[in-house]
Amino acid sequence: MNKTNLKKIAMKDVAISISEDLGNGDITTNLLGKDKNNPSTAFVRSNEDAIFCGRIWFDSTFKYVQKKYGGTLKITWLKNDGDKIKAGQKICRIDAPLRTILISERTALNFIQFLSGISSKTRLYTEKIKSKKVKILDTRKTIPGLRASQKYAVKCGGGFNHRHGLYDQVLIKENHITNKLISYEDFLKKINKKISFREVSIEVETLEELKILIQYKPKNVLLDNFSLLNIKKASKIINKNITSIEISGNINIKNIDKYSCLDIDFISIGDLTKNIRSIDLSMLIEK
Repeated sequence: MNKTNLKKIAMKDVAISISEDLGNGDITTNLLGKDKNNPSTAFVRSNEDAIFCGRIWFDSTFKYVQKKYGGTLKITWLKNDGDKIKAGQKICRIDAPLRTILISERTALNFIQFLSGISSKTRLYTEKIKSKKVKILDTRKTIPGLRASQKYAVKCGGGFNHRHGLYDQVLIKENHITNKLISYEDFLKKINKKISFREVSIEVETLEELKILIQYKPKNVLLDNFSLLNIKKASKIINKNITSIEISGNINIKNIDKYSCLDIDFISIGDLTKNIRSIDLSMLIEK
């Protein structure tokens, strides 16, 4: 996804978030009277080590508020998306009216804390992979409305994006085989009449299913909840010059190193975007 599209998405995300937070106005900041228009400077600092992500969403938040209330705005970045940040480091400086800073603060921080959490977790996973051939993939297990931002954060952390939605890749899973009276092989024959298997990723749950499937030379095979032993057996059955191997299911940061040396291509992990701990970042006004 290019930067222009990300900016459009970020502005849409921000509009929803600011509207939720601001409502009919910031009744606390309004108590400051004319002081709320004073030129002010604030810094964002990290309170822990992390992989930073979310500049576009942070910038979009301040620009949205500036457009609503006016005044000058300058954000000076000291870190880029994907950079390692350490506890105590400054990430950016904001020069803007006090009101703009106060209204933007929470929404802007929410985005970068959340997205940096995803990037940081992704980096932990990628650092445990010993083989440069194996790529860490995200999934569709994302927060509704924030998929694009979450998948962007995965890339900033060194991971790779799986399909973005139901519209951009054929992925046949167990629940697509709804007719239990039809055999697995008959199901494959039926699908093969509609689309080339060279365009398909398909899930298998047993070695028996895999032996039937490889006759169709699919683009990608997803080994779902396979044991380490059966993954090794599967990799010997599959012609890896034709078909790539993806694994998923019950893989986490504690056990991923066991899978890193297998003869596979992809590991898809829902944990990257599903179970997120936001990074501790803070904004302080200095004048």
